[in-house]
This record gives sequence, structure tokens and C-alpha cells, in this order.
Amino acid sequence: MEFEIIRYSPEKATEWDDFVRDSWNGVFLFYRNFMDYHSDRFNDYSLMVYQDGKLKAVLPANEKEGVLYSHQGLTYGGWVLAKRLPVVDLGQMFDILEEYLRSNGFSSIDYRQKPWVFARHACEYDGWLMWNKGYEIWRRDLSFFFDMKNHAGYARDKRYRFNKSQRNNLRVEEKGDVSTFMALVDNNLMEKYNTLAVHRDHEVKLLQDRFPQNLMTLTVHQGDVFLGGTWLFVDNDFVHTQYFHFNDEGRRLCAPEFLASYIIDRFSGERRYFSFGASTEENGKVLNEGLASFKEGFGAGGFCNDFYRKQICR
Repeated sequence: MEFEIIRYSPEKATEWDDFVRDSWNGVFLFYRNFMDYHSDRFNDYSLMVYQDGKLKAVLPANEKEGVLYSHQGLTYGGWVLAKRLPVVDLGQMFDILEEYLRSNGFSSIDYRQKPWVFARHACEYDGWLMWNKGYEIWRRDLSFFFDMKNHAGYARDKRYRFNKSQRNNLRVEEKGDVSTFMALVDNNLMEKYNTLAVHRDHEVKLLQDRFPQNLMTLTVHQGDVFLGGTWLFVDNDFVHTQYFHFNDEGRRLCAPEFLASYIIDRFSGERRYFSFGASTEENGKVLNEGLASFKEGFGAGGFCNDFYRKQICR
């Protein structure tokens, strides 16, 4: 049976979410309540693919200046697939996607692949198909992670700092104050990079209220003194630190090592991968060596978050 592709509309929200929940490679970031929290900033152009009346795939996306982007409000994207969808079928979906975009006046597609670490079931059909169909990899972000069930262990300096942290009477709050933490994130980013965090504190609170099982702000304290923390994403087989920031006193007291160890102890029995996020800048061209070294000290290695693009109208 042939595939039919349609544009997502709000009356399809329940069907979309039900599909993502039961999909082969879905992540909670693809639920409409997450994607739509910043709908005022993006012209949503998400797509849904049916076969014989059954939903087989969805593509979170937005449109900007004639380009279809894997949704720019998400860290990663790509096709979300029905269970056990054959690679041949996904190849046909890429073909009808290009035809659909051409007929609707798009000039190109910019596709952000979902790293296998985050998927419910690892599947990189899309990477092979895009290579086969003439897509160009134009950006590769290097992200850091480690396997909590096969952890290489901390480097010597990190072991020293973790042992030191154990003597500093530190504690973690799993319902940390969002405004205090995000103010620290903004302060650190402004000092180092002259920029602010992508998320505002009210957005963090909103998303945590919507996804209490998937999002939490963990903060580290010594007594009543705030030292830093992280905004933690939890789903499938991973935990991911969206921000991992500390003040000077927190770094002096080895709070980063204390919090990383806390997360490992807290989640290693139920999740497998600990993701620290990207350490590259300027569209993946430049490695932030200090940040990479910091993450490598925890025993982290790297995976690539790839961006593909293709001109579909010339």
C-alpha cells in the first residue's frame, strides 16, 4: 500500500501523542505538550505518514524561509517510527517527503538525526538512507556520555575530588529551586560566552509541571548554601544533564563530582546511559577543549549528533 503524508494540525494532538508513546524510537520531547510550549517562536510544520489509514511515522518539524527543519526547538529530531517499520518503508517515506515538500514550495530540508543513545530502540536507518539518497552532513556536534552499566570509572583527579566531596557534608535536593538554579546558569553563560540559557525559568517550571516523571531540577547544597545543580532529563534508557552548572564555592567543594555520583547511584539500576550533552561550538567545527576534558574525567566518551540537508528544488 502507498503512503500518504499530511501536515499535523492541533486536532491530531491525541493521535500524535498516542503514536509517540507506542513508537519504536520515541522520546517524551516529541509529545505535543513539550513541542508546543514555545509555539510562538516556530512555525510548526510537523508531518504524519499513514499507510492504509494507519499512522506509521511522524516527523517533528518547523518551516522557516522555505526550509523544512527537524524542529529547531528540540535538541534532536528525525522520524519517529511505528514498531518494526522496515528500512524499505522508511526509504519510501523519504521519497514521498521530498515530493510533498516540492509540491508545497519548499526549497530544501534540514534533518537533525536523533542519536541512538536516546531512542527506545536504537535504529539508524535514516543515516544510511540519507547517505544513499544524496543528503549532505553539514554539521556534527560531539556529545559526551558513558554507560552506567559498563563505566570506565573516574580519572584520578575526579576520584580525588569525589572523595573530597564526601567529606564536605553536601546534599542533593531533587526538587531544587528552578529560579535560583537558572539564575546561576545565566550568570555562568554570560560570563563565559556573553549569552543566556535557551530556556527561561518559567519555561523550565512549566515543562516540569507537564512532565514530572521526565524532568527535575537537582540542586546541591552545603547546609543552606546553594552550590549548583543540573536540569535532568529522564526517559527510555538515559538520563541527560541539560545544564550542569556550579558557582565558585560549589566547584571548590567538589559539588560537580558529588552530583554526578549521586545521579549514577540514583539511576544506574533503572537507566543505562548518562549523557552530558555537546561540547562543540560554531556548528560543530570547534571543540570546547576544557568542557570536553571535564566530561572525559568522569569516564565519558563521545557520540555524534549529525545534521543533514538536501536541496529538493533547484
